[in-house]
Amino acid sequence: MSCRLLGRPLLICKSSTSAAVGRNFSTSTKLPAWFFSKEKERSAGHSTLISKDNSVYEIVSERVVPKDWQSYLNQKEDLISCVNSSPDIKAEHKASWNIVTGGELFTAVHLFRYDGWNDIDSTRAAVKNNQQYLNLDRSGFPFITSKKIELTKNFSFWPSPDKRIGDNVYDIRSYKLTPGSLYDWSNYWAKGIKHRTAVRKDVPYAGLFTQLGQLHTIYHIWCYESLADRKACRESTWEHPQWNEVVANTVPLVTQMNTQIAEPLPFSPTK
Repeated sequence: MSCRLLGRPLLICKSSTSAAVGRNFSTSTKLPAWFFSKEKERSAGHSTLISKDNSVYEIVSERVVPKDWQSYLNQKEDLISCVNSSPDIKAEHKASWNIVTGGELFTAVHLFRYDGWNDIDSTRAAVKNNQQYLNLDRSGFPFITSKKIELTKNFSFWPSPDKRIGDNVYDIRSYKLTPGSLYDWSNYWAKGIKHRTAVRKDVPYAGLFTQLGQLHTIYHIWCYESLADRKACRESTWEHPQWNEVVANTVPLVTQMNTQIAEPLPFSPTK
């Protein structure tokens, strides 16, 4: 890809790949009306303005010893069953995936939802006194080489994660933003999600931003029927002229991005 900077207000990029032939990216400093008020940005926290509701989503990523993968799956299914049957543990299991390409293999990603921060606090206290949970959790230690937990909020303009059926694949895309750019990112993507939804309503699965963990990080999770379906849906988005503007104006906000393809694990509520 080659880029030419034409003065301050205009950036034009042209890709040499065949999939992007005919695409010219252009952006300018003349911005349309924001979806979220810039005045409110100065007097309120971003999470209050751009999040969907009080829900908090926990993303748990675990790297597993390859030879112990099946033992890990058995242990994790038992642990989640314990969570589901314990009324004092307020974590709602939304999804579990296995990374199949684009990241470290033998990595599982689990998504849980809490009604709010109070439920997270009460759950932390409850698991300390739940001996069944503690025993099951400890039994999985030998299978895991590393574990990361992040707490996130859902963007108000994204759908809430729900159950899907079929044999789907999920594209888990992460973006690290320049500090201070989350608000602008949200305003552009409030429009961008409409273009993706216009291709097919069931493609967006979750749009999350971190509250605890690697800050200034965004997760976009997309649901596709297959990798071929993923390609077709992404290409179809370019038929919407304003998608050009969304891409051109959000790319400069990103310092690092990654995409991983994941498949639902057997005990995942969403398929």
